[in-house]
Amino acid sequence: MDPKPGVDRRSILLASAAGALTLAGCEATGSRQSDSTPAQQPTRLPETALITLGVIAGPIPVANRTGISSVLKVGSDLYLIDCGLGSVNAFCTAGLQFANLESMFITHLHTDHIVDYFSFFLTAGMLPPGQPPVKVFGPGPAGGLPPDRVGNPDPPIIAPAQPTPGIAGLTADLQNAFAYTGNIFIRDLGYPDYRAEAQVTEIVVPPGSDFTNRSPAMRPFPVTEDENVTVTATLVSHYDVYPAFGFRFDLKKSGKSITFSGDTTKSDNLIALARDTDVLVHESAFSLDDAYWHNIFPPGYLTASHTSARQVGEVAAAAAAKHLVISHYQPDNLSDDTWRREITPSYRGRIDIAKDGQVFPI
Repeated sequence: MDPKPGVDRRSILLASAAGALTLAGCEATGSRQSDSTPAQQPTRLPETALITLGVIAGPIPVANRTGISSVLKVGSDLYLIDCGLGSVNAFCTAGLQFANLESMFITHLHTDHIVDYFSFFLTAGMLPPGQPPVKVFGPGPAGGLPPDRVGNPDPPIIAPAQPTPGIAGLTADLQNAFAYTGNIFIRDLGYPDYRAEAQVTEIVVPPGSDFTNRSPAMRPFPVTEDENVTVTATLVSHYDVYPAFGFRFDLKKSGKSITFSGDTTKSDNLIALARDTDVLVHESAFSLDDAYWHNIFPPGYLTASHTSARQVGEVAAAAAAKHLVISHYQPDNLSDDTWRREITPSYRGRIDIAKDGQVFPI
């Protein structure tokens, strides 16, 4: 059938592609259903909410679980913090729309926080053109590599010409890596150029830090601001990773605030960032004792990388946080009461051990 007069083939293809998406911005189900089986619809979300898309720590996949990723929803606008394994699907399952994704914030460039990062743009490319770019904020280049920690005197260096790229270099490399599928979809279906979908900003850190002095004492510093939120950050200590950020979002309309620790040891910088916050989303390895983990980590790795459950309570108390949400945690098979018993000696506010897909009204 020929197109109607005045309607070109590209417009029809784009409309067809858009029509294949549900209101959630994804296909209605993961598999074809019979006519008698209705598609599951997401429940109505609060006007303002924290959604813990995934809470699992570490790069190793865990069956039926989603890697670390959270969304701050303010009205219809969405702010994504980290992009762990499975977070694109979790985003869809939560009933969220790609078109409403305002900004993404990457705490650091460990695999488990970025593995689904570019998947959002490859998938968002299914939407019609004309959407404003998603603003991406994340680490700049580290500037150097640490010494080998496991006894290799001459460790290999991947991409020696650029061994420590920041979020901008990482994005450009991924855009190039997926060039073929992008070029084919542009020609076959009229999809937009996905290079225009991300507006990447590498966060400028205050003077005095580098890859050998990763989180000196500092005051929180500004990252960005829009009509909904003011975002500030600080440097936190996460073994050899630099920069590694904690983020705070202050909501303009409600006056509420939510702070994300990122991956960190017990941090005075993070305590200062989270001062009097309404919600503190904090990581935790339940114990930092190597023996608890059957000595699978190099000596000293845990104490230089993470915060124990008991320390998390101390951080929340020192920051006077009103509500503590534990996310990015291991092990994932402990009862909530087990976690609370470690936290409550120091902290007596509300405590939640977050689950994948959990919604916290703010």
